[in-house]
Amino acid sequence: MHRNISAEDLDALFNLSNTIKKEFFIDGLNFCDRPSNYHSILSYATSDKYLPIVQSSNNIRAVIVKKEMVEEWKSTLGERVEVFASDEPEADFYRIHNYLCENTDFYSDYEFPTKVGENCNIAKSAIIHRGVVIGDNVTVGENTVIRQGTEIEDNVIIGCNSTIGSEGFQILTVQGKEPIHARHVGGLHICSNVYIGDNTCICNSLFEGQTYIGKGAKIDNLVHVAHNLYIGENAVITAHVILCGSSKVEASAWIGPNSSVLNRVVIGKGAKVGLGSVVTRDVEPDSLVYGCPAKVHIKGEK
Repeated sequence: MHRNISAEDLDALFNLSNTIKKEFFIDGLNFCDRPSNYHSILSYATSDKYLPIVQSSNNIRAVIVKKEMVEEWKSTLGERVEVFASDEPEADFYRIHNYLCENTDFYSDYEFPTKVGENCNIAKSAIIHRGVVIGDNVTVGENTVIRQGTEIEDNVIIGCNSTIGSEGFQILTVQGKEPIHARHVGGLHICSNVYIGDNTCICNSLFEGQTYIGKGAKIDNLVHVAHNLYIGENAVITAHVILCGSSKVEASAWIGPNSSVLNRVVIGKGAKVGLGSVVTRDVEPDSLVYGCPAKVHIKGEK
């Protein structure tokens, strides 16, 4: 696994800055308000509200900001963090990310032969990519695709025509330019005793880490689980549910058919979401919500 690019190379490729203070290497990319497993990451910011977050981070080594923000950020961050100037910090961040995906071995976490455990029942028409780990007693139905970066524990059942570890959908729109689709390089972890039905799509994570499906969770047919999701133990996701990116369904929660959950929304432990709901804000544990937008009808005990 390569996992590094020098600040000088970033500057040469994307003309971000000409004032590199000293030689250093980047080993990851991520949002500045997300935890990272890497020690020298590149991030970006379009607002000064992120300055305290970057200042307190032990992982962020370089950040791309708007040109008018550079002086204050350099003064505050000092020698520890390299500040790159850009007219379009977010767009340049994603361009760097996509360049590393497509032209280098920077992201090579899952370049290994697939491993399959004992007593598995995998349909002949299923497609299993490289960089997949499958435990014991796993069933995979006809025409299902399991993509690179997926880890499946024991006793998991996956139906037909599903895509497991699908490329997530992260789009950046830049005025007057073609929208940028960010390549996804993270993984997906499916714990033991999970059931996943037919025609369901579960996405991988965007930069690092794993979309996570907890032990004993049950996911129906025709469900979309977007990138960076967390689904807790014994949660139930019924048919035609859409879970948007980075949302969280805690243990034993139940989400009714045709419901949608907005990105970053948390469905609390044991909560229930009624049929056809649009959930736009966090749901407290053990409560019942439904409607469009979803409203509380039974409040959980605190």
